[in-house]
Amino acid sequence: MRKLAINATPWQLISSGESWALSECANSHFNYLSLTIEDRHYLYAEGQIEFGQDERGVWVLGVFDSSEQIQMFLALHTDNPLKVPALRIESGWPAVQYNEGELESYPTYQGVYRVGFKSYRVTPTESGTLLVEYIDGYKAELLGECDGEVEACLKVYSHFDARTRGCKMC
Repeated sequence: MRKLAINATPWQLISSGESWALSECANSHFNYLSLTIEDRHYLYAEGQIEFGQDERGVWVLGVFDSSEQIQMFLALHTDNPLKVPALRIESGWPAVQYNEGELESYPTYQGVYRVGFKSYRVTPTESGTLLVEYIDGYKAELLGECDGEVEACLKVYSHFDARTRGCKMC
């Protein structure tokens, strides 16, 4: 595996509370937020939906159980955004809302990642688990039902990586 470097400004802490911390960094195409809540680490991005277009979007790049995983996914995304199956969310930027040291709201790991006719969908169930699906055209494949966001994120990325390994477009 080749050595990846993060092509973005260094992380800067912008706010924190008793059990959370929010940092930001950016490069010429994307703005990034890293939110740590106890043992979960969320990575968000905001940028152009397509390079050269004015329309912008917001994505959850992943949720992890270590800050080192955030660094790896940030390096992958800054190297080539197509290497990270980011879930598009209907949220404005900044995605994380806080006020005077209190965390008010943040997007969780759910949504849709779509490229052409292929997509991943992560949806919450009434029982509190997450359904992870891979959709190819009109066929949907259930990849699993996960107890937590970290497990769902790793399931999506593992399937995505296995599918695209050796892909000349990525």
